[in-house]
Amino acid sequence: MLQLNPEMWVMTPKGEGLAFLVTDYGMDHNKIFTVMLNCGDILDFDIKDCRRCENPSFCIKANKPPIPHYGN
Repeated sequence: MLQLNPEMWVMTPKGEGLAFLVTDYGMDHNKIFTVMLNCGDILDFDIKDCRRCENPSFCIKANKPPIPHYGN
């Protein structure tokens, strides 16, 4: 488990949020981001379901929202 410092803004299937924690269950599993969504919910997302958000300060362009990979 790793606390992100600084946190990272990400786009999830449920909307934008602030990823603040990463959990790694080992080499047989994907990493899990714990994200505080803009609506206030705190949810866990598979790394495949997260994309970084646009950040004009660092010339990072917006990505398409991720497509959920449930059950894969």
